[in-house]
Amino acid sequence: MTTPTAPAPRSSAAAAARAPDARPQRPAGRAGWRAYLPAAAGVGYLAAWVAGLAAWPVNLPLNATAAQTTASYAAHPAEAVTQYLLAEGLAGLLLGTVLGFALLTRARGRAAPRVKAAAVLGAGAVALSLTQCVLGLILTGAATAHDVARSGDLSNLVNQLDGGKMLALAGAAACLATLGGPGQALPRWLRATALPLGVALVASGYAYLALSQPLAWTAYVSGTLLLVWVTGLGIALTVQRRRHGTARR
Repeated sequence: MTTPTAPAPRSSAAAAARAPDARPQRPAGRAGWRAYLPAAAGVGYLAAWVAGLAAWPVNLPLNATAAQTTASYAAHPAEAVTQYLLAEGLAGLLLGTVLGFALLTRARGRAAPRVKAAAVLGAGAVALSLTQCVLGLILTGAATAHDVARSGDLSNLVNQLDGGKMLALAGAAACLATLGGPGQALPRWLRATALPLGVALVASGYAYLALSQPLAWTAYVSGTLLLVWVTGLGIALTVQRRRHGTARR
């Protein structure tokens, strides 16, 4: 009589192959939340500018005298502070966020030199915007203290920094618009918008650097186009990130 033999134990390798994957999976919601950051920053940039302009809808001429500047700021210090914090401070940080997302996904291959140039110009624009915010707060304090000479000098400096920021943004937009290749090219409408945006920013940048009041109207054109471009860029980046995230699943 033969006794039944016990079945051979399964190898640990085979058991591991059949065992379910016990590794923790990254929550899908986290990746989805991050994908919406560019769009949120772009829309926030638009909202910050609109709220800043609404807080103090006064636009002094570029050639305003020191006395005019002092009187205007001294009469509306809270409105001036709010505008600088929103339109230059918060908007500058949100602009850097949108540009950062646009550049991080494109810093490879032959486009790397143009991406680096756009990064330098974009960082310069953000730094100038934050500097304008700080100087604007100092300007408001000088005006409320009735320091006429200092108020006039600070106002001119803030306007000239604005001109430099416009030129830097024109260069950054041009660099991004010329990128091509899979995963790098911006949507066609954004590339098309970059051309009139660049021309308008150069014109208004010159006007502010030279404090040329006859050309001050160009800022309305460049400002509108910039709001459309930055907001559209943020939304387009989110659409691309969501599309790529879905394709990987």
